[in-house]
Amino acid sequence: MLNQFSNLLIPLIILFIVVYGRYKKVDIYDSFITGAIDGLKATWSILPYIIGIFLAIGIFKTGKGIEILEYIFMPIAKIMSIPKELIGLIIVKPLSGSGALGMYTELAQRVGIDSITEKMGSTIVGASETIFYTMAIYYGSLKIKNTRHTLICSMLSHIFGVIAAVFICYVIFT
Repeated sequence: MLNQFSNLLIPLIILFIVVYGRYKKVDIYDSFITGAIDGLKATWSILPYIIGIFLAIGIFKTGKGIEILEYIFMPIAKIMSIPKELIGLIIVKPLSGSGALGMYTELAQRVGIDSITEKMGSTIVGASETIFYTMAIYYGSLKIKNTRHTLICSMLSHIFGVIAAVFICYVIFT
């Protein structure tokens, strides 16, 4: 029953849009083409920022940047009772969502599903944002050069989110 409903949902939404557009006397095809052109213009304007952020992430990963940061942050993680297996994930998540998901998958295979470390990792992946990618897309598309306090506030929220995820997982799962 639910499967049939979900199969009909998209065509029903499209039908609703067409009927509503006709009711409001809107040229639906022209509106669609205008929207597609605007979307392509927006994509073209943010493309250099997307390429730049992916290039920077690639250089960071292959240049052993993660390993260096893991070594630097190991004492801090130890003080805060953050398992060392999570340090790389915590570092990568603000840079790349797909990279963090790959690291989480590897983490889950290494430490096992339903371990406290895996639960912390899944909470961190699910509850944080890819800060640099998001900033590059939004600020790049709007041509904003002065980001003011966005990066600092975003990184602080990431740090406190990680601390909260670790603490909550310790409370709930141990």
